[in-house]
Amino acid sequence: MPQFVLMLRDAGIWPGDLSPEEIQALMLKYRTWMEKIGGNGHKLRDREGRILVGNNAGKNGVSVTDGPYAESKEILGGYMLVEADSYDDVVRQCQDSPHLAFGSIEIRQIER
Repeated sequence: MPQFVLMLRDAGIWPGDLSPEEIQALMLKYRTWMEKIGGNGHKLRDREGRILVGNNAGKNGVSVTDGPYAESKEILGGYMLVEADSYDDVVRQCQDSPHLAFGSIEIRQIER
């Protein structure tokens, strides 16, 4: 069965004033949704990472900078791996994702 990676992007609209109980309820919604679609993935650490950019063609080396940047419109916040029959099937499974209240989900099929 084809595999797809779901990249959960935060749009910077995560409510910052949630109570501990509200955060727990939201995390339960995520876990329930992930179990429903058979997803396996992880949340990425906030405000950490590195970005590598290859130097001009024909030259050796890479540039390394800290990232992601807070001024980015969307930041990759997590990912999931799922199996599905098609893109349409994955899109249908993602329609009720709690993440859509805070950002977007990019879906890419893994090439084999």
